[in-house]
Amino acid sequence: VRKILRHLFTSLDWETLEASNGPQALERARTRPPPHAIILDLDLAEINGYEVCRTLKSDDQFQLIPILVTTSLGNPEEKMRALEAGADDFLTKPINRAELTVRLRSLLRIHRFNQELIGAESVALALARAVAAKDGYAHSHLEKVASHSLALGRAMGLDVAELKILKYGAILHNVGKIAIPDAVLEKTGPLSPREMAMFQQHPRIGCDICAPLKPLKPVLPIIRHHKEHWDGTGYPDGLHGDEIPLGAQIVGIVDVYTALASNRPYRKAVSHAEAIASLREQGRQGWHNPELIERFAECLESENQGGHSAKSEAAAVSSPA
Repeated sequence: VRKILRHLFTSLDWETLEASNGPQALERARTRPPPHAIILDLDLAEINGYEVCRTLKSDDQFQLIPILVTTSLGNPEEKMRALEAGADDFLTKPINRAELTVRLRSLLRIHRFNQELIGAESVALALARAVAAKDGYAHSHLEKVASHSLALGRAMGLDVAELKILKYGAILHNVGKIAIPDAVLEKTGPLSPREMAMFQQHPRIGCDICAPLKPLKPVLPIIRHHKEHWDGTGYPDGLHGDEIPLGAQIVGIVDVYTALASNRPYRKAVSHAEAIASLREQGRQGWHNPELIERFAECLESENQGGHSAKSEAAAVSSPA
């Protein structure tokens, strides 16, 4: 079979690496540069194909490499096990050359998309970190906004794909501030009407910055609408109530809390209780969904209780020493 595949790939001008057992397959997969796709037989010696697949898919460096698994005819158990191990596609033995070529071309398109996604994420994260520093936040600010947003997103029942979009929306929500003058961002007194109009452009500018990065398209509504208000008085589009995307509502609430609870060059952080009280007051004023604020407060309370439990367990474990 390997000889037939080698001949096929040579005719397509595809370079191949071959392995005769599980350890060798892992070694080949971890070469630099890594392969664009992997065809994996489940009946490998020493380490079977399931374990090879599971090992690669659990590693951040290699999990985006598409894996096509070859399975025996009429064996659904093999497919189920391979799916659980992280396989991306299947090919039934005996292998049909035309079907193999079509499936591999599809997996290679997935690989190209994944590479674009990695590149877009890297550029966007670098921009977001630059904006956080420009805005006077500590290095950990973005991680806190993302972490709190994900906690609230899980509490609201978002699925894995929606949580990933929420994560990048939380990281990138303020990226448009890169275009706002430092004098405006750092001003400790009230902004003039001209300065306020300039500042309120940052959600729109953030969208303009991220729009050319195609993998970030699902994140744009969060970037654009995280400053909208529940009563319709926010910006840039004056959306009202549930017209505001849920992800933008979540990031808007978390952004306020994290800003209040963070040290800035011109003021010290407020306590958790004060930050939550301020959020609730904004809810009463119509800026945020009061129910979502309460759900966020519950998430923070659960996190705090979990932290205290972990500390107590650690103390209990270490005390005998």
